[in-house]
Amino acid sequence: MAEQQMYAVLHCEPCEECVREEWQSIVDGELRREAYEACTRHPFQACERGRGVPPPWIRERVLAREGTVRLPVGGPDGVPIALLRRVYGLSIAEVVAARAEGYRATPVEARYLTAAAP
Repeated sequence: MAEQQMYAVLHCEPCEECVREEWQSIVDGELRREAYEACTRHPFQACERGRGVPPPWIRERVLAREGTVRLPVGGPDGVPIALLRRVYGLSIAEVVAARAEGYRATPVEARYLTAAAP
């Protein structure tokens, strides 16, 4: 189950001085994520952290920055289907697509999934 904390103080719109960082890590065998936003021009700061799969807005930024790792799904060399369903809550249709095309993971998720596979 995902756990999440979020702290934020907002201003009107992002500007050229806004800083945004997102990252994932594995801590004590668990997938973790953090996102940080701040601005030197406006009194703005936000922090989001939690366990489990990141929300789409964090995951897409990490994928854009770090690229994807296509993992084989099922079979003797692939990530177990049950593990993908447990971690990501994939539907049967999503599992079928991942089995055919591989699963698009962040580098940290790829390390987590391959380490968690028996």
